[in-house]
Amino acid sequence: MLNGSLDAFALPDVLRFVAGGGITGRIEIQREEVSGELALDQGRFVAASLVDEEAPSTVDEALDVAVLLFDGTSGAFEVIIEDWAGGPLDVDAQELIQAVEKRRQEWAEVVSVLGSLEEPLVLAADLPETTDQITITAEQWRLITLVDGYRSVQDIARDSASSVYKSAVVLADLYNHGMLARGTGVRWQAPAEAKRRASDDHDDQDDDDPADEAAEMLHELNSEEPVDEDEGDVDDVDVEEVTPKGKRAARATVRPLRAPTREEQRIKLRR
Repeated sequence: MLNGSLDAFALPDVLRFVAGGGITGRIEIQREEVSGELALDQGRFVAASLVDEEAPSTVDEALDVAVLLFDGTSGAFEVIIEDWAGGPLDVDAQELIQAVEKRRQEWAEVVSVLGSLEEPLVLAADLPETTDQITITAEQWRLITLVDGYRSVQDIARDSASSVYKSAVVLADLYNHGMLARGTGVRWQAPAEAKRRASDDHDDQDDDDPADEAAEMLHELNSEEPVDEDEGDVDDVDVEEVTPKGKRAARATVRPLRAPTREEQRIKLRR
């Protein structure tokens, strides 16, 4: 077992030394800001993960974790030998170091273009004057359809089932071509208006609730004025009850309300 301080040994030097032994296991790294590990399989780095988080399953995600482990200050490391290790990477120590440096530079460029990854993006109202036409890839179109003035880079990555890094690189390229703008202060109002219209339509539908109409209809039937006895008997009236869903229910007999005739009163008295 090998361990030491990252104040005394730079992490790249530790990786080269450990990988040179062709070991299979992991290097646990503890920084002041972050803690995680780099896994090796016979001297080649295959994975990077953070403590208490699910191990990344893609190269982009694993490299982003590696950048965090490289960029931390101070800390310590410990090498643990294991029988097996696996992951999305397959690079030697020097390749990993170069990949991390490249990723660090690319992230710096993305942030300089897009700013905070939590800031919303919006489609630009006009393209640059020198642009007559544009050609976009399928990946670019997939992300453009999610740009609505409310979603941030992180939101778009999540909703497109893509890594934050990959989405950020594509969006930064679209931004550089004048197709996107930062959403702060220029958010579209259309989504809010659409929500209000949908809410108004819903209220109108509630006002015309079939159940209310059915109840009102039955109330009117039961509140008819009494029929004068001189007009004679009125036959029973059959009506169809109306359900809230507009389906026909069983037929019901509604007898109009009227005052009993003198003959009917005499019959009841005899009984």
